[in-house]
Amino acid sequence: MSAWPSSPSYRDVQLGPDELSSAASGLPVKIDKLSPGSLLSRIRQIQSPGKWALDLSEFNCAFRAIGGFDAGAVALVGVERACGSTICGIPLEDDMILAIPAGTSVTATVQPGLTYAVTIVPTAIWKEIQAIATGMIIQQLSDRPVAVRLARNDAQNMRSQIKLMADHLGRAASDSALPEPPPGALVDHLGALADVFARAAGAARPMGGRHLSQASAAEDFIRSHLGEDIPIIRLCKEIGVSRRQLEYAFRSAFSVTPLEFIRALRLNEARRLLTTARSNGLSVTSIAMDVGANHLGRFAANYRLFFGESPKETLERAARS
Repeated sequence: MSAWPSSPSYRDVQLGPDELSSAASGLPVKIDKLSPGSLLSRIRQIQSPGKWALDLSEFNCAFRAIGGFDAGAVALVGVERACGSTICGIPLEDDMILAIPAGTSVTATVQPGLTYAVTIVPTAIWKEIQAIATGMIIQQLSDRPVAVRLARNDAQNMRSQIKLMADHLGRAASDSALPEPPPGALVDHLGALADVFARAAGAARPMGGRHLSQASAAEDFIRSHLGEDIPIIRLCKEIGVSRRQLEYAFRSAFSVTPLEFIRALRLNEARRLLTTARSNGLSVTSIAMDVGANHLGRFAANYRLFFGESPKETLERAARS
């Protein structure tokens, strides 16, 4: 499924870890699993192409997602359960509202159990709603991702309303009656969010702290040198931190150790290459070497643990499709 459908649409699906690249409306992402497992995640998406979208998601696997957000739209994320996840360097909390401005380069570390509802609308509509609801444009919401924490009762009421709205729009979609402009209930919801941010403007949280920045810098280095040997000492030297600091940064940001993170990225990249290996004339051995795996037996065992099949089985399945 593309990032935006060609006409108003609704889907309520269960997706495995390999299928999550379309799990965010308007934001096709690259997915890297961070731990073994194949539990399905539930994704509900109501979309009017380029006009508005409402996503309700519950993820049941650990993964890292990277994507470039729509240059003309904003996203308002209401977190129900955070489970140690982060988005755009912000550690999520239960009952948090996160605003992501247009054009943001989005990164997310998702832990099993993360549950949220996100509303996506064009920037112009969001600014108009702010002006009407609060009498001003909140400049802070245009500069960078920011987050505020709601009172528990307010958060529960907001979630109940958005789930009722999603149910109503889902029924409307079955009758081919989804509106192209944002429906009134969605506009009211956005007005309530604008009011929340206006009242908490001084307390809105900027992007995350030093350890998240360290982990992000290390991730960039790992991705650009994936085919090379990357001893932890080398990584520490490149980032300018001690081994203990690096371990803490990775545990805080990704809930895995640096070595586990490197192995996960290599296995995910191998899986991507294996799905196109036949057309590119590549073998399992050459792919393993390309991603920096220097022990083929260990690579195959870790691959099976992660994805539930051997590298050869992935290669053969891709050739049949």
